[in-house]
Amino acid sequence: MTKKIYETAGILGTGLIGGSLGMALRGEGSVAKVVGYDADRHMLKEAVRRGAIDDAATDPRELASSCELVIVAVPVRSAPGVLARIARHLRPGTTVSDVGSVKSGIMRAAAEVIPPQCHFIGGHPLTGSEQRGVEFADPGLFQGAYYVLTPTEECDAEAYSRLHALVASLGARVVAMDPAIHDRAVSVISHLPHVMAMGLMNLALRRAEEYPLLRLVAGGFRDVTRIAASDPALWLDILVENREAVKDSLRELIEDLECIYEFLDNGDEVELLAWMERASSGRRNLAPALRESLAELYVLALPVTDRPGVISDVTLTVGEMGINIDDLELVHPMESGQGILHLTITGQEASRRAAVALRAKGYRVSVRKALGED
Repeated sequence: MTKKIYETAGILGTGLIGGSLGMALRGEGSVAKVVGYDADRHMLKEAVRRGAIDDAATDPRELASSCELVIVAVPVRSAPGVLARIARHLRPGTTVSDVGSVKSGIMRAAAEVIPPQCHFIGGHPLTGSEQRGVEFADPGLFQGAYYVLTPTEECDAEAYSRLHALVASLGARVVAMDPAIHDRAVSVISHLPHVMAMGLMNLALRRAEEYPLLRLVAGGFRDVTRIAASDPALWLDILVENREAVKDSLRELIEDLECIYEFLDNGDEVELLAWMERASSGRRNLAPALRESLAELYVLALPVTDRPGVISDVTLTVGEMGINIDDLELVHPMESGQGILHLTITGQEASRRAAVALRAKGYRVSVRKALGED
């Protein structure tokens, strides 16, 4: 029988991500009960019918007062208002998280309203679909996906450990990141691709007025523009909320495209070929670079002081090196005020680099293989 990490988890927003999260939590069994709320009563009713939640709350405040974990799964610009609405109704010790793809704004909002006896840990599952609504929810959505957590310097070690364990139990690969670094990264790998897909689609629509172009679309066009079908209102929130990072990334891309224009205008085939070869080589190497051997798990054990910020310091030190922490366990603090933090990392070289970085920050780290001889 699966060990319960939380007795009751609440999900505010039962659409695609919230519904998928509820289905995954119920299916995996690490939460005894999942309660949901959605301002759209039809969506909430569907969430119950489809098994995304056990019970429906009548009000966000009711949900907040009855759950030890609350996950805000609403559009990014709506999240601060939801936090303000539920803050006074949270029980002491409650952990609050979110699933928004922009982190800096909600982290600031949470710092202003979440009571000090509660814990806010930002989250962003790097997964999803151009579809919307609980009818497209999928409990396997998080399997193998990266799931970013953004702990603050004041983050409670036990609260972070429990949330990390819950996310990892869904099959996700948990990475800790600084909110600002996260927002710059997703502007390139997520937000800008949506802008490009929509731009290309709008160009094709304009050209279709001259000729029935859309009848001729091939697989490449369909693949590139698939995400242009995403919910415009949702993406308006995301792009406006992360506008500075998106503007910076867009400016770099425009400069790159202007170079391509010059190569074509000047007939510079050498530079054009070099540009295409860099992109082609990078794309071919992407999967091998990300693939990790599940057979080579290493455990880093380090004594940590029971103080605010220690989990944030450790996980961000490792995460900022691009190293994924597959699992994290905090052995409860000893009488000395210290506990033992166990980090599970795939790969001997990655675990060695993580240990070196942590030792440089003053931590005493031991490394062993998770299975077999040390």
